[in-house]
Amino acid sequence: MELANKITIGGINKVRKGFKGVTERKHVARIIGIARTADLKPSENMADSYKFGGEFRAYNSDGEEFASAVCYMPDPAQSLLATAVENDKTGAGVQFGFDFYIVPREDVPMGYSYEIKPLMEAKPSDALAALAQTMPTLPALAAPKAEGEATHSEKKSSKAK
Repeated sequence: MELANKITIGGINKVRKGFKGVTERKHVARIIGIARTADLKPSENMADSYKFGGEFRAYNSDGEEFASAVCYMPDPAQSLLATAVENDKTGAGVQFGFDFYIVPREDVPMGYSYEIKPLMEAKPSDALAALAQTMPTLPALAAPKAEGEATHSEKKSSKAK
């Protein structure tokens, strides 16, 4: 796994200034994560984008894995996720997963567009519940004490007298 400053589809595929010569639909990324913040970043040259903060993992077309606390995605994924983050009242963040494909298009300057497949419904997460699921089972509880039997703390206080 490679730690990255930020996750972008171009960045994880080591593509600068877009994919070249797109002639067929191709899977280029899977991005999963828990988004806790969504900050709109206006741009003069390109479309505005959201900078997501949280915990993210991404996988490129070669299966390489990347991790970062910052993520950028194209629309409509970013709009869907930004809305879910803005509506999150739990404070735990929003879990999400998307597969991204490039599809050839002659009617746009880049020569392709993104096709996005949601892997799950973007929804608030309960990070503590997820953490609890990963823990081993609780040890067996102590049997109730028999009548007249002193507890550990009662035994200690009687010795102190």
